[in-house]
Amino acid sequence: YTIPTTWEEMIALSDKMVADGKTPWAIGFESGAASGWAGTDWIEDIMLRTVEPEVYDLWVSHGISWLDDRVQRAFELFGQIALNEKYVYGGTNAELTISFGDSPDALFTSPPNAYMHRQATFIKSFILDHFPNLVPGEDFDFFPFPPIDSQYGTPALGAADLFAMFNDTPEARAFMEYIVSPEAQEIWVAETGKLSANKRVNPTAYPDDLTRKGAKILSEASTFRFDGSDLMPSAVGAGSFWTGILDYVSGIPLIKVLMTIETTALDAYRK
Repeated sequence: YTIPTTWEEMIALSDKMVADGKTPWAIGFESGAASGWAGTDWIEDIMLRTVEPEVYDLWVSHGISWLDDRVQRAFELFGQIALNEKYVYGGTNAELTISFGDSPDALFTSPPNAYMHRQATFIKSFILDHFPNLVPGEDFDFFPFPPIDSQYGTPALGAADLFAMFNDTPEARAFMEYIVSPEAQEIWVAETGKLSANKRVNPTAYPDDLTRKGAKILSEASTFRFDGSDLMPSAVGAGSFWTGILDYVSGIPLIKVLMTIETTALDAYRK
């Protein structure tokens, strides 16, 4: 199989796998009280590839409605994969019941129960916890979420650990300046396997080629946006957006799903 470089190629690859008697995707959205969050990342990635970054920002700030055609299109493209029972190992029932951290396990059975999984770089730690003998970059690898509308390219989407200073003292300022320095960040990424936003971090500080590859994509991205749901009021970003993903996957009509989120947003953004 060939790594897809566009959404159309990724769909074609999924179709070819199905034709070959294989199941392309492993997807799981279960996460206890936070179930559904992993699906919001799909929508965010798709939005960044189908609208201008400024429109993404408007969506996050509720400058456009959840009923906007562009938001509906993002969900429909997501549904092209998530609602296709032939594409997903275990079908939509598995998406609703399998933990996000366990869902990649399907890629490592013999023969594989699935071949692709969409998740952030942190999923490497879950894979290695479950399969400690695997070698990142050799036994498993990744490709960037491909472009959909070519004019928007391949933007980067990410969440982050944030540092905050609560006491404005010289010592606190010195610590804050140190913690974002290349020296401190190289310690951070080596120990945690996370990516640094500091472009001066030496790539050799990353623990493996897979993480270095992710860092390179992040540092070279022409467009970066923060995880949209994390920026929204919690009633939406950690509420109706999460449950909306589950509702959509469970078969509730999209317009009803988006109307429910919009109703929540109208109230949440006023507060």
